[in-house]
Amino acid sequence: MRRPALVVLLALTGAGCATKADVQTLESTLAEDMAALRDDQRALLVQLEEAVDSLDAANARRASMEQGEIERRVTRLEDALAEVLEVVTQNNQLLNELYAQRGSGVAGPVQGVSPSRPSTDPGFTPSRGGADAESQFYSMALNQYSQGNLETARAGFEDFLVRNPNHDLAPDAQYYIARTWEEQGDVAQALNAYRRVTELYPDSNRAPAALLQRGKIEAGRGNIAMARQLFTQIRSGYGNSPEASLAETELRRLPPP
Repeated sequence: MRRPALVVLLALTGAGCATKADVQTLESTLAEDMAALRDDQRALLVQLEEAVDSLDAANARRASMEQGEIERRVTRLEDALAEVLEVVTQNNQLLNELYAQRGSGVAGPVQGVSPSRPSTDPGFTPSRGGADAESQFYSMALNQYSQGNLETARAGFEDFLVRNPNHDLAPDAQYYIARTWEEQGDVAQALNAYRRVTELYPDSNRAPAALLQRGKIEAGRGNIAMARQLFTQIRSGYGNSPEASLAETELRRLPPP
């Protein structure tokens, strides 16, 4: 490693042996060292600027990637919303077609859809209506329920009841209105709708089913006394119904009074 020229010059001067030529040589060497030092400083500055530029570029790429991810998520949400709107539009078109058929007194074929709910689901019962336009309208609402379109189905059942409160399928329509509320988590509306089944159609086979569902909801809410009363009402008032044995099972599950 070469010693700095200034250090050599001081050493020679101190020893008393420095000539004019030595001083000139050392001054030249010192100038070269200073120039080299300035070159080193400029090189360091260039490296520092490159490092800063690289960091800025990295931050810019990260920001760009984050912005791109946000845009992709927004696009996915927009696509999902478009699909929902398309399904709603199709449902409305189906209902409008059925309204038109009913208004003309001609019952067209029901658009066949396979229920997405398993046949073992106690809440789903295939339509047992006839070929009249009103039964077809009920079947359409039931198919909407089976596909999970709860609000569309409820609107169909409610309209069916307004126009046909004494139809053979009226108890079923009221029962499924209650089911839609229950499946959407609105237990207050569900309890009220189940109560209307037993009040309006006490002799229908949907009455004990409605009592059973009310009892389950009350038990889940911790209203054990009310649940026991509802299950007991099934046993005493509808002893021959399929729900009677289910009510006995539910009673055994309740804590003792």
